[in-house]
Amino acid sequence: MNKFTGLTLCLLLNGLQGCLAFADTEPQASAATPSPRLQSLAELDENAATSRTLKIHGWKSPVGGKVLFIRTPELPMFDLHVSFPAGSLRDGAHPGLAAATFSLLNEGVPGKDLSAITETFDGLGAKFDMKIKQDRASLSLRSLTAIEQRDPALQLFTQILGQPLLSHDALVNVKSELIEILKTQQQNPELQISQAMNELLVPGHPYAQPVFGTEKSVTALSREQVQAFHRQAYSAADVLITLVGDLTQEQAQAISLQVVNALPTAVEMPALPATLRRQGDAPSRHIERALSQTQIMLGQLGVERQHPDYTALTVGHMVFGGQKVSSRLMTELRERRGLTYVVQLKNTLWQGGSAAAISLKTSPSFSEGAVQQVQSMYRDYLQTGPTQQELDDTLRQLRSNAALNSASNSQILARLVDINQHSLPLDLDFSVEQAQGLTVAQVKDALNRHFDPDQWSVVTVGPTVEQQPLPLPADDVPQSMCRAETGIVAS
Repeated sequence: MNKFTGLTLCLLLNGLQGCLAFADTEPQASAATPSPRLQSLAELDENAATSRTLKIHGWKSPVGGKVLFIRTPELPMFDLHVSFPAGSLRDGAHPGLAAATFSLLNEGVPGKDLSAITETFDGLGAKFDMKIKQDRASLSLRSLTAIEQRDPALQLFTQILGQPLLSHDALVNVKSELIEILKTQQQNPELQISQAMNELLVPGHPYAQPVFGTEKSVTALSREQVQAFHRQAYSAADVLITLVGDLTQEQAQAISLQVVNALPTAVEMPALPATLRRQGDAPSRHIERALSQTQIMLGQLGVERQHPDYTALTVGHMVFGGQKVSSRLMTELRERRGLTYVVQLKNTLWQGGSAAAISLKTSPSFSEGAVQQVQSMYRDYLQTGPTQQELDDTLRQLRSNAALNSASNSQILARLVDINQHSLPLDLDFSVEQAQGLTVAQVKDALNRHFDPDQWSVVTVGPTVEQQPLPLPADDVPQSMCRAETGIVAS
Protein backbone atom coordinates (compact mmCIF):
# COMPACT_ATOMS: atom_id res chain seq x y z
CA MET A 1 0.00 0.00 0.00
CA ASN A 2 1.17 3.51 -0.70
CA LYS A 3 0.49 5.86 2.20
CA PHE A 4 1.11 8.96 0.17
CA THR A 5 -1.02 8.40 -2.95
CA GLY A 6 -3.49 11.06 -1.84
CA LEU A 7 -0.96 13.82 -1.27
CA THR A 8 -2.17 17.15 -2.65
CA LEU A 9 0.81 19.40 -3.24
CA CYS A 10 -0.64 21.28 -6.17
CA LEU A 11 -3.68 23.37 -7.05
CA LEU A 12 -5.33 20.76 -9.23
CA LEU A 13 -8.63 19.63 -7.74
CA ASN A 14 -11.52 19.15 -10.13
CA GLY A 15 -14.33 20.60 -8.02
CA LEU A 16 -17.52 20.18 -10.07
CA GLN A 17 -15.57 19.29 -13.18
CA GLY A 18 -15.51 15.79 -14.65
CA CYS A 19 -15.62 13.76 -17.84
CA LEU A 20 -18.39 14.27 -20.33
CA ALA A 21 -21.15 11.75 -19.89
CA PHE A 22 -22.27 9.32 -22.53
CA ALA A 23 -25.97 8.99 -23.24
CA ASP A 24 -27.68 5.68 -22.54
CA THR A 25 -28.05 3.54 -25.65
CA GLU A 26 -31.29 1.90 -26.66
CA PRO A 27 -31.91 -1.84 -26.09
CA GLN A 28 -30.15 -4.11 -28.56
CA ALA A 29 -32.12 -4.25 -31.80
CA SER A 30 -33.22 -7.46 -33.49
CA ALA A 31 -32.06 -8.34 -37.00
CA ALA A 32 -35.23 -6.83 -38.43
CA THR A 33 -34.89 -3.47 -36.70
CA PRO A 34 -32.49 -0.63 -37.54
CA SER A 35 -29.28 -0.29 -35.54
CA PRO A 36 -29.50 2.15 -32.59
CA ARG A 37 -27.92 5.51 -33.27
CA LEU A 38 -25.56 7.39 -31.00
CA GLN A 39 -27.03 10.26 -29.03
CA SER A 40 -25.55 13.69 -29.60
CA LEU A 41 -24.82 16.20 -26.88
CA ALA A 42 -27.81 18.24 -28.04
CA GLU A 43 -30.16 15.30 -27.42
CA LEU A 44 -29.07 14.76 -23.81
CA ASP A 45 -31.79 17.05 -22.49
CA GLU A 46 -34.50 14.78 -23.88
CA ASN A 47 -32.87 11.58 -22.62
CA ALA A 48 -31.12 12.92 -19.54
CA ALA A 49 -29.59 10.40 -17.19
CA THR A 50 -31.23 10.50 -13.78
CA SER A 51 -29.43 10.27 -10.46
CA ARG A 52 -30.22 7.51 -8.00
CA THR A 53 -32.47 8.48 -5.12
CA LEU A 54 -30.10 8.29 -2.16
CA LYS A 55 -31.03 9.54 1.27
CA ILE A 56 -28.31 10.99 3.46
CA HIS A 57 -28.49 10.29 7.19
CA GLY A 58 -26.44 12.51 9.49
CA TRP A 59 -25.71 12.68 13.19
CA LYS A 60 -23.07 13.73 15.69
CA SER A 61 -21.24 11.51 18.15
CA PRO A 62 -21.58 12.16 21.90
CA VAL A 63 -18.27 14.08 21.83
CA GLY A 64 -18.90 16.05 18.64
CA GLY A 65 -17.57 13.96 15.74
CA LYS A 66 -19.77 14.24 12.62
CA VAL A 67 -21.15 11.23 10.72
CA LEU A 68 -22.85 10.96 7.31
CA PHE A 69 -24.30 7.68 5.97
CA ILE A 70 -26.00 6.46 2.79
CA ARG A 71 -27.45 2.96 2.57
CA THR A 72 -26.79 1.10 -0.70
CA PRO A 73 -27.97 -2.51 -0.30
CA GLU A 74 -27.17 -3.72 -3.81
CA LEU A 75 -23.82 -5.32 -2.87
CA PRO A 76 -22.87 -7.00 0.45
CA MET A 77 -20.10 -4.53 1.24
CA PHE A 78 -19.50 -1.11 2.80
CA ASP A 79 -17.02 1.77 2.58
CA LEU A 80 -15.86 3.64 5.68
CA HIS A 81 -13.93 6.92 5.39
CA VAL A 82 -12.48 8.65 8.46
CA SER A 83 -10.64 11.98 8.32
CA PHE A 84 -9.00 14.37 10.77
CA PRO A 85 -7.59 17.93 10.70
CA ALA A 86 -4.15 16.32 10.78
CA GLY A 87 -2.57 17.55 7.55
CA SER A 88 0.60 19.59 7.19
CA LEU A 89 -1.28 22.78 8.17
CA ARG A 90 -0.84 21.56 11.75
CA ASP A 91 2.95 21.12 11.59
CA GLY A 92 3.60 24.38 13.42
CA ALA A 93 7.32 24.84 14.03
CA HIS A 94 8.08 21.24 13.04
CA PRO A 95 7.57 20.74 9.28
CA GLY A 96 6.93 17.08 8.49
CA LEU A 97 5.41 16.23 11.89
CA ALA A 98 1.95 15.54 10.45
CA ALA A 99 3.37 13.35 7.67
CA ALA A 100 5.55 11.38 10.08
CA THR A 101 2.65 10.74 12.48
CA PHE A 102 0.38 9.78 9.60
CA SER A 103 2.92 7.34 8.20
CA LEU A 104 3.41 5.68 11.58
CA LEU A 105 -0.27 4.84 12.10
CA ASN A 106 -0.15 1.47 10.34
CA GLU A 107 3.48 0.65 11.13
CA GLY A 108 2.33 -1.28 14.18
CA VAL A 109 -0.51 -1.90 16.64
CA PRO A 110 -0.53 -4.19 19.69
CA GLY A 111 0.31 -7.67 18.41
CA LYS A 112 0.82 -6.72 14.74
CA ASP A 113 3.52 -5.04 12.68
CA LEU A 114 3.04 -3.52 9.23
CA SER A 115 3.38 -6.87 7.48
CA ALA A 116 0.84 -8.55 9.76
CA ILE A 117 -1.60 -5.66 9.33
CA THR A 118 -1.40 -5.98 5.56
CA GLU A 119 -1.80 -9.76 5.66
CA THR A 120 -4.82 -9.51 7.97
CA PHE A 121 -6.68 -7.09 5.71
CA ASP A 122 -5.82 -9.17 2.64
CA GLY A 123 -7.02 -12.34 4.35
CA LEU A 124 -10.35 -10.72 5.14
CA GLY A 125 -10.78 -9.46 1.58
CA ALA A 126 -10.70 -5.90 2.91
CA LYS A 127 -9.09 -2.86 1.32
CA PHE A 128 -7.29 -0.34 3.54
CA ASP A 129 -6.05 3.01 2.32
CA MET A 130 -4.42 6.15 3.75
CA LYS A 131 -4.10 9.65 2.29
CA ILE A 132 -2.63 12.91 3.54
CA LYS A 133 -2.75 16.43 2.16
CA GLN A 134 -2.40 19.93 3.54
CA ASP A 135 -5.77 20.14 5.29
CA ARG A 136 -6.55 16.62 6.40
CA ALA A 137 -5.33 13.08 6.91
CA SER A 138 -7.78 10.30 6.03
CA LEU A 139 -8.02 6.54 6.37
CA SER A 140 -10.53 4.33 4.63
CA LEU A 141 -11.74 0.74 4.80
CA ARG A 142 -13.74 -1.31 2.32
CA SER A 143 -15.05 -4.60 3.69
CA LEU A 144 -17.71 -7.23 3.18
CA THR A 145 -20.67 -6.76 5.51
CA ALA A 146 -20.72 -10.37 6.70
CA ILE A 147 -19.88 -10.42 10.40
CA GLU A 148 -16.98 -12.84 9.83
CA GLN A 149 -15.19 -10.25 7.71
CA ARG A 150 -16.65 -7.00 9.03
CA ASP A 151 -15.89 -7.34 12.75
CA PRO A 152 -12.18 -8.26 12.56
CA ALA A 153 -11.59 -5.68 9.81
CA LEU A 154 -13.20 -2.94 11.91
CA GLN A 155 -11.32 -4.02 15.00
CA LEU A 156 -7.96 -3.71 13.24
CA PHE A 157 -8.99 -0.45 11.56
CA THR A 158 -9.90 1.17 14.87
CA GLN A 159 -6.66 -0.04 16.43
CA ILE A 160 -4.73 1.75 13.69
CA LEU A 161 -6.70 4.91 14.42
CA GLY A 162 -6.53 4.89 18.20
CA GLN A 163 -3.77 2.50 19.30
CA PRO A 164 -0.79 2.91 16.95
CA LEU A 165 2.45 1.93 18.65
CA LEU A 166 4.34 4.94 17.22
CA SER A 167 7.55 3.15 18.15
CA HIS A 168 11.02 4.68 18.06
CA ASP A 169 12.33 2.08 15.58
CA ALA A 170 9.41 2.66 13.22
CA LEU A 171 9.95 6.43 13.45
CA VAL A 172 13.58 6.00 12.38
CA ASN A 173 12.42 4.11 9.29
CA VAL A 174 9.66 6.58 8.51
CA LYS A 175 12.02 9.57 8.73
CA SER A 176 14.37 7.90 6.24
CA GLU A 177 11.42 7.26 3.94
CA LEU A 178 10.24 10.88 4.13
CA ILE A 179 13.73 12.22 3.42
CA GLU A 180 13.95 10.04 0.32
CA ILE A 181 10.57 11.32 -0.82
CA LEU A 182 11.74 14.91 -0.33
CA LYS A 183 14.83 14.25 -2.45
CA THR A 184 12.72 12.68 -5.19
CA GLN A 185 10.28 15.59 -5.20
CA GLN A 186 13.11 18.02 -5.82
CA GLN A 187 13.52 16.41 -9.25
CA ASN A 188 9.81 16.48 -10.15
CA PRO A 189 8.95 19.64 -12.12
CA GLU A 190 5.19 19.32 -11.47
CA LEU A 191 5.70 19.18 -7.72
CA GLN A 192 8.26 21.97 -7.92
CA ILE A 193 5.90 24.28 -9.75
CA SER A 194 3.01 23.54 -7.39
CA GLN A 195 5.12 24.20 -4.30
CA ALA A 196 6.46 27.44 -5.79
CA MET A 197 2.94 28.58 -6.63
CA ASN A 198 1.78 27.99 -3.05
CA GLU A 199 4.69 30.12 -1.82
CA LEU A 200 3.70 32.96 -4.14
CA LEU A 201 -0.01 32.86 -3.33
CA VAL A 202 0.20 32.61 0.47
CA PRO A 203 3.75 33.48 1.53
CA GLY A 204 4.48 32.61 5.14
CA HIS A 205 1.22 30.67 5.56
CA PRO A 206 1.25 26.95 6.51
CA TYR A 207 -0.15 26.25 3.02
CA ALA A 208 3.18 27.46 1.65
CA GLN A 209 5.11 24.76 3.54
CA PRO A 210 5.90 21.38 1.93
CA VAL A 211 3.54 18.62 3.10
CA PHE A 212 6.50 16.38 3.94
CA GLY A 213 8.44 19.15 5.65
CA THR A 214 12.15 19.69 5.22
CA GLU A 215 15.03 17.27 5.57
CA LYS A 216 16.42 19.16 8.58
CA SER A 217 13.10 19.28 10.41
CA VAL A 218 12.18 15.65 9.70
CA THR A 219 15.56 14.48 10.98
CA ALA A 220 14.99 16.26 14.30
CA LEU A 221 11.50 14.81 15.01
CA SER A 222 11.13 12.81 18.22
CA ARG A 223 8.74 10.08 19.31
CA GLU A 224 7.35 12.36 22.01
CA GLN A 225 6.39 14.96 19.40
CA VAL A 226 4.66 12.32 17.30
CA GLN A 227 2.73 10.95 20.29
CA ALA A 228 1.57 14.43 21.29
CA PHE A 229 0.50 15.23 17.72
CA HIS A 230 -1.54 12.02 17.53
CA ARG A 231 -3.37 12.82 20.78
CA GLN A 232 -4.19 16.31 19.56
CA ALA A 233 -4.93 15.94 15.84
CA TYR A 234 -6.62 12.51 15.83
CA SER A 235 -9.18 13.23 18.55
CA ALA A 236 -12.77 12.01 18.73
CA ALA A 237 -14.12 15.56 18.79
CA ASP A 238 -12.69 16.47 15.37
CA VAL A 239 -13.26 13.25 13.42
CA LEU A 240 -15.42 13.19 10.28
CA ILE A 241 -16.89 9.75 9.53
CA THR A 242 -18.52 8.88 6.20
CA LEU A 243 -20.22 5.54 5.50
CA VAL A 244 -21.74 4.07 2.33
CA GLY A 245 -22.91 0.53 1.81
CA ASP A 246 -25.07 -2.43 2.75
CA LEU A 247 -25.70 -1.44 6.35
CA THR A 248 -28.76 -0.54 8.35
CA GLN A 249 -28.75 2.81 10.07
CA GLU A 250 -28.36 1.01 13.40
CA GLN A 251 -25.27 -0.82 12.11
CA ALA A 252 -23.83 2.43 10.74
CA GLN A 253 -24.36 4.13 14.09
CA ALA A 254 -22.66 1.23 15.87
CA ILE A 255 -19.66 1.41 13.53
CA SER A 256 -19.32 5.17 13.96
CA LEU A 257 -19.46 4.78 17.74
CA GLN A 258 -16.81 2.07 17.56
CA VAL A 259 -14.54 4.48 15.70
CA VAL A 260 -15.19 7.36 18.08
CA ASN A 261 -14.61 5.24 21.19
CA ALA A 262 -11.21 4.14 19.86
CA LEU A 263 -9.89 7.70 19.45
CA PRO A 264 -8.08 9.96 21.91
CA THR A 265 -10.29 12.31 23.91
CA ALA A 266 -10.73 15.88 22.77
CA VAL A 267 -7.74 18.23 22.86
CA GLU A 268 -8.20 21.84 21.75
CA MET A 269 -6.66 22.53 18.35
CA PRO A 270 -4.81 25.83 17.82
CA ALA A 271 -6.36 28.35 15.44
CA LEU A 272 -4.91 28.70 11.95
CA PRO A 273 -4.08 31.98 10.18
CA ALA A 274 -6.50 33.07 7.44
CA THR A 275 -5.55 32.83 3.77
CA LEU A 276 -5.54 36.54 2.96
CA ARG A 277 -5.34 37.97 -0.54
CA ARG A 278 -1.95 39.38 -1.38
CA GLN A 279 -1.68 43.13 -1.92
CA GLY A 280 0.25 44.72 -4.78
CA ASP A 281 1.51 43.25 -8.05
CA ALA A 282 1.26 39.52 -8.66
CA PRO A 283 4.73 37.97 -8.27
CA SER A 284 6.29 35.51 -10.71
CA ARG A 285 9.06 32.94 -10.48
CA HIS A 286 11.16 30.97 -12.96
CA ILE A 287 12.86 27.70 -12.02
CA GLU A 288 15.68 26.82 -14.39
CA ARG A 289 15.59 23.19 -15.52
CA ALA A 290 16.97 21.48 -18.61
CA LEU A 291 13.62 20.20 -19.91
CA SER A 292 12.28 19.64 -23.42
CA GLN A 293 9.09 21.53 -22.53
CA THR A 294 8.41 24.37 -20.14
CA GLN A 295 5.88 23.72 -17.40
CA ILE A 296 3.64 26.76 -16.81
CA MET A 297 1.24 27.54 -13.97
CA LEU A 298 -0.84 30.66 -13.40
CA GLY A 299 -2.51 30.90 -9.98
CA GLN A 300 -4.89 33.18 -8.11
CA LEU A 301 -6.80 32.91 -4.82
CA GLY A 302 -10.54 32.25 -4.92
CA VAL A 303 -13.39 31.95 -2.41
CA GLU A 304 -14.28 29.37 0.22
CA ARG A 305 -16.58 26.45 -0.57
CA GLN A 306 -19.53 27.90 1.33
CA HIS A 307 -19.37 31.28 -0.45
CA PRO A 308 -22.56 32.11 -2.41
CA ASP A 309 -20.49 32.72 -5.56
CA TYR A 310 -18.53 29.46 -5.43
CA THR A 311 -20.78 27.53 -7.82
CA ALA A 312 -20.96 30.38 -10.33
CA LEU A 313 -17.16 30.69 -10.29
CA THR A 314 -16.76 26.95 -10.80
CA VAL A 315 -19.12 26.93 -13.77
CA GLY A 316 -17.44 29.99 -15.26
CA HIS A 317 -14.03 28.40 -15.01
CA MET A 318 -15.30 25.15 -16.52
CA VAL A 319 -16.25 27.13 -19.62
CA PHE A 320 -12.90 28.86 -19.75
CA GLY A 321 -10.58 25.96 -18.93
CA GLY A 322 -12.45 22.83 -17.89
CA GLN A 323 -11.73 19.28 -18.99
CA LYS A 324 -13.77 19.56 -22.18
CA VAL A 325 -11.81 19.83 -25.42
CA SER A 326 -14.21 22.63 -26.32
CA SER A 327 -13.13 24.88 -23.43
CA ARG A 328 -11.81 28.25 -24.51
CA LEU A 329 -8.26 27.48 -23.46
CA MET A 330 -8.19 24.11 -25.27
CA THR A 331 -9.77 25.57 -28.40
CA GLU A 332 -7.29 28.43 -28.67
CA LEU A 333 -4.05 26.92 -27.40
CA ARG A 334 -4.37 23.37 -28.69
CA GLU A 335 -6.77 23.34 -31.63
CA ARG A 336 -6.05 26.70 -33.19
CA ARG A 337 -2.37 27.22 -32.32
CA GLY A 338 -0.93 23.77 -31.55
CA LEU A 339 0.89 25.12 -28.50
CA THR A 340 0.10 22.34 -26.06
CA TYR A 341 -1.53 18.96 -25.76
CA VAL A 342 -3.66 19.85 -22.74
CA VAL A 343 -4.38 23.02 -20.76
CA GLN A 344 -6.79 23.18 -17.83
CA LEU A 345 -8.02 25.50 -15.11
CA LYS A 346 -8.63 23.62 -11.87
CA ASN A 347 -9.70 24.66 -8.40
CA THR A 348 -8.21 23.55 -5.08
CA LEU A 349 -10.26 23.99 -1.93
CA TRP A 350 -8.41 25.26 1.10
CA GLN A 351 -9.64 25.78 4.63
CA GLY A 352 -11.31 29.18 4.50
CA GLY A 353 -10.57 29.72 0.82
CA SER A 354 -9.48 28.21 -2.48
CA ALA A 355 -7.03 28.68 -5.31
CA ALA A 356 -7.50 28.49 -9.08
CA ALA A 357 -4.62 27.34 -11.27
CA ILE A 358 -4.12 27.16 -15.02
CA SER A 359 -1.57 24.54 -16.04
CA LEU A 360 0.05 23.66 -19.38
CA LYS A 361 3.29 22.58 -21.02
CA THR A 362 4.65 24.10 -24.20
CA SER A 363 7.83 24.61 -26.19
CA PRO A 364 10.35 26.70 -24.18
CA SER A 365 10.53 29.20 -27.06
CA PHE A 366 6.79 29.92 -26.70
CA SER A 367 6.55 30.06 -22.90
CA GLU A 368 6.34 33.84 -22.51
CA GLY A 369 3.91 34.19 -25.40
CA ALA A 370 1.71 31.40 -24.00
CA VAL A 371 1.47 33.15 -20.63
CA GLN A 372 0.57 36.45 -22.30
CA GLN A 373 -2.03 34.69 -24.46
CA VAL A 374 -3.72 33.09 -21.45
CA GLN A 375 -3.77 36.38 -19.55
CA SER A 376 -5.22 38.21 -22.56
CA MET A 377 -7.90 35.54 -23.03
CA TYR A 378 -8.92 35.74 -19.38
CA ARG A 379 -9.13 39.52 -19.55
CA ASP A 380 -11.46 39.25 -22.55
CA TYR A 381 -13.46 36.54 -20.80
CA LEU A 382 -14.14 38.74 -17.79
CA GLN A 383 -15.45 41.44 -20.12
CA THR A 384 -17.86 39.17 -21.99
CA GLY A 385 -18.56 36.20 -19.72
CA PRO A 386 -19.59 32.86 -21.22
CA THR A 387 -21.99 32.66 -24.13
CA GLN A 388 -25.44 31.23 -23.51
CA GLN A 389 -24.50 28.14 -25.52
CA GLU A 390 -21.33 27.59 -23.46
CA LEU A 391 -23.32 27.90 -20.25
CA ASP A 392 -26.05 25.54 -21.45
CA ASP A 393 -23.49 22.91 -22.52
CA THR A 394 -21.68 23.14 -19.18
CA LEU A 395 -24.85 22.80 -17.11
CA ARG A 396 -25.88 19.80 -19.22
CA GLN A 397 -22.45 18.28 -18.58
CA LEU A 398 -22.89 18.74 -14.83
CA ARG A 399 -26.30 17.03 -14.87
CA SER A 400 -24.92 14.06 -16.78
CA ASN A 401 -21.90 13.77 -14.49
CA ALA A 402 -24.11 13.80 -11.40
CA ALA A 403 -26.00 10.76 -12.63
CA LEU A 404 -22.87 8.86 -13.63
CA ASN A 405 -21.11 9.70 -10.38
CA SER A 406 -23.67 7.89 -8.26
CA ALA A 407 -23.21 4.53 -9.97
CA SER A 408 -20.80 2.96 -7.46
CA ASN A 409 -20.22 3.08 -3.72
CA SER A 410 -16.80 4.69 -4.19
CA GLN A 411 -18.29 7.49 -6.31
CA ILE A 412 -21.06 8.10 -3.80
CA LEU A 413 -18.54 8.05 -0.96
CA ALA A 414 -16.36 10.69 -2.65
CA ARG A 415 -19.32 13.04 -3.04
CA LEU A 416 -20.48 12.40 0.52
CA VAL A 417 -16.99 13.06 1.91
CA ASP A 418 -17.03 16.45 0.15
CA ILE A 419 -20.36 17.28 1.79
CA ASN A 420 -19.05 16.17 5.18
CA GLN A 421 -15.79 18.10 5.02
CA HIS A 422 -17.32 21.36 3.76
CA SER A 423 -20.57 21.26 5.79
CA LEU A 424 -22.78 21.38 2.70
CA PRO A 425 -26.53 20.65 2.59
CA LEU A 426 -27.36 16.94 2.90
CA ASP A 427 -28.13 16.46 -0.79
CA LEU A 428 -25.74 14.81 -3.27
CA ASP A 429 -27.13 16.95 -6.09
CA PHE A 430 -27.23 20.26 -4.22
CA SER A 431 -24.33 21.85 -6.13
CA VAL A 432 -25.61 20.64 -9.50
CA GLU A 433 -29.13 21.90 -8.84
CA GLN A 434 -27.74 25.19 -7.58
CA ALA A 435 -25.83 25.59 -10.84
CA GLN A 436 -28.88 24.96 -13.04
CA GLY A 437 -30.41 28.32 -12.15
CA LEU A 438 -27.36 30.36 -13.12
CA THR A 439 -27.51 32.98 -15.86
CA VAL A 440 -24.73 34.32 -18.05
CA ALA A 441 -24.90 37.63 -16.19
CA GLN A 442 -24.58 35.94 -12.79
CA VAL A 443 -21.51 33.95 -13.86
CA LYS A 444 -19.88 37.02 -15.41
CA ASP A 445 -20.56 39.16 -12.33
CA ALA A 446 -19.18 36.52 -9.95
CA LEU A 447 -15.97 36.17 -11.97
CA ASN A 448 -15.44 39.94 -11.96
CA ARG A 449 -16.09 40.21 -8.23
CA HIS A 450 -13.41 37.72 -7.26
CA PHE A 451 -10.81 37.47 -10.05
CA ASP A 452 -8.52 40.05 -11.60
CA PRO A 453 -6.84 39.50 -14.98
CA ASP A 454 -3.73 41.27 -13.70
CA GLN A 455 -3.40 39.22 -10.50
CA TRP A 456 -2.34 35.86 -11.93
CA SER A 457 0.91 34.77 -10.29
CA VAL A 458 3.08 32.87 -12.76
CA VAL A 459 5.59 30.07 -12.21
CA THR A 460 7.57 28.46 -15.03
CA VAL A 461 9.90 25.48 -14.89
CA GLY A 462 12.19 24.92 -17.87
CA PRO A 463 15.19 26.25 -19.79
CA THR A 464 15.88 29.87 -20.64
CA VAL A 465 15.83 30.18 -24.44
CA GLU A 466 15.23 32.86 -27.05
CA GLN A 467 11.51 33.53 -27.39
CA GLN A 468 9.59 33.31 -30.66
CA PRO A 469 6.23 34.73 -31.72
CA LEU A 470 3.33 32.37 -31.19
CA PRO A 471 2.09 30.37 -34.20
CA LEU A 472 -0.79 32.04 -35.97
CA PRO A 473 -4.21 30.50 -35.31
CA ALA A 474 -5.06 27.77 -37.80
CA ASP A 475 -7.88 29.73 -39.42
CA ASP A 476 -5.55 32.71 -39.94
CA VAL A 477 -2.75 30.76 -41.64
CA PRO A 478 -2.48 30.88 -45.45
CA GLN A 479 -2.97 27.48 -47.09
CA SER A 480 0.70 27.33 -48.04
CA MET A 481 1.88 27.67 -44.45
CA CYS A 482 2.01 25.40 -41.41
CA ARG A 483 1.02 26.67 -37.97
CA ALA A 484 4.50 26.02 -36.68
CA GLU A 485 7.53 23.94 -37.53
CA THR A 486 7.17 20.31 -36.47
CA GLY A 487 10.17 20.53 -34.15
CA ILE A 488 8.75 23.28 -32.00
CA VAL A 489 5.09 22.30 -31.63
CA ALA A 490 4.29 20.76 -28.25
CA SER A 491 3.61 17.04 -28.39
